[in-house]
Amino acid sequence: MTPSPWLTARLKVAEQAAAALTDEYCDAGVWLVGALAEGLAHQHSDVDLLLITQGPVAEPRSRLVHGIRVDIRAVSAATVHDWRTLLDQFTVTRDDIDTFRTVRARLSDLTLLRTARPLTPVPNRAEVLATGQQATYQRWALADRCEVAASLAEDLLGLAQTGLYPHADLVWEQLARVVAQAETVAAGAPLLGEKWLPSLLSRDDADWFRPVPALPEPRWLSATAHSPFFASVQARLADALLALWPTDAAPEPVDEAGLGGFGWLPQRYSDGWFLRRGDARVPLTDGRMRAWHQAAAQRART
Repeated sequence: MTPSPWLTARLKVAEQAAAALTDEYCDAGVWLVGALAEGLAHQHSDVDLLLITQGPVAEPRSRLVHGIRVDIRAVSAATVHDWRTLLDQFTVTRDDIDTFRTVRARLSDLTLLRTARPLTPVPNRAEVLATGQQATYQRWALADRCEVAASLAEDLLGLAQTGLYPHADLVWEQLARVVAQAETVAAGAPLLGEKWLPSLLSRDDADWFRPVPALPEPRWLSATAHSPFFASVQARLADALLALWPTDAAPEPVDEAGLGGFGWLPQRYSDGWFLRRGDARVPLTDGRMRAWHQAAAQRART
């Protein structure tokens, strides 16, 4: 697609601002980050730059370049190294999730690395992130979206059981966006703000954007039973996870009566698969995960 005029203008402003910053800060690098670095912009988008310095410096002030706001965040090369280290391995396990908490707290910073486009040469490095680190980012970001989905599902369960159906409707709409984010991350996109979902969902299409897929109409009165409307969430999240952790294991029997109902959602950590509902977690083998996924997909089609 032909870049929009407001995107082209902002890329030029980014290059001009980067040239000025390299004159102001000796031996510093400048990266374009965020949605603009991914080719996404609107008529009032700011330009976000990351200034990489050898030591701490005073935070540069935002500036206007040809009427376009340029926001600059200064970080040391040591800090960027620490961020990169978090992307060396996907290490979260069911028994020890301290690293996961650390990564989730830094996920916005890691997204800057994932989107970064150097506007000045990167010393001794052809890319900001190696291919393996980009793959690890995908896994952390997808695990984060699955955690958010599980939290929303727990809220839905409580709201439905309490009869707070209008409240549950709002959470259901939010869950639709979280599931769509999981799908875009699994397809290789960075975890950007929800407003960019229509563009991220259509990256492989001829259209400029595609609406966020709606979830089926909920039936809250039956939400604590075997709920076919919730199966769409289960199947789509499982599809996203299996895109990053594919398995050809033969399906194995799984207690569908207990684990296929409302609220149960899949997750994948470094030590394997599990289903989660609230604080309950049930480990699954690859084969049982395949069987559970197939059953969820079948329910979603009914």
